[in-house]
Amino acid sequence: MSASYALIVADSLVADNVRPPRGSLIRPGAPGAAEYEPGHSERQVTGWVTVGPESRWAATLAVPMTDDQSALVTIEREGPTPARAPAVPPVTLVIPPGEVDALLTLLRGLVAQARRDGVLVRRRGRADDRPAERTGPAPR
Repeated sequence: MSASYALIVADSLVADNVRPPRGSLIRPGAPGAAEYEPGHSERQVTGWVTVGPESRWAATLAVPMTDDQSALVTIEREGPTPARAPAVPPVTLVIPPGEVDALLTLLRGLVAQARRDGVLVRRRGRADDRPAERTGPAPR
């Protein structure tokens, strides 16, 4: 996340720092001191998927606490890069909130099509190559 974002966290609540809260003890700065410039407040979640002993994909979804509720999604790979693979820079998307599920559908469909068409070939012996265990009743 860039340095231009600032979070104010108090009891798991992110505050809007555009204006100081009522009854705040914030006083004007000392004469000649720089003025405070409000930053950016947001709600966010993070998560990871481990892909190797020291590697994982990490993602953050942040939603500003302003009228613009677009989701800022940042995805990055952490850890050593696989042999012969290029370095993977972080990717950031701005997604309108009503389109999050559509984007997930697009990505699932793209990967399914790539596997069907032989564009993505699974490596033998990986956990995702094994059939999933059935948890419900057997099909009729």
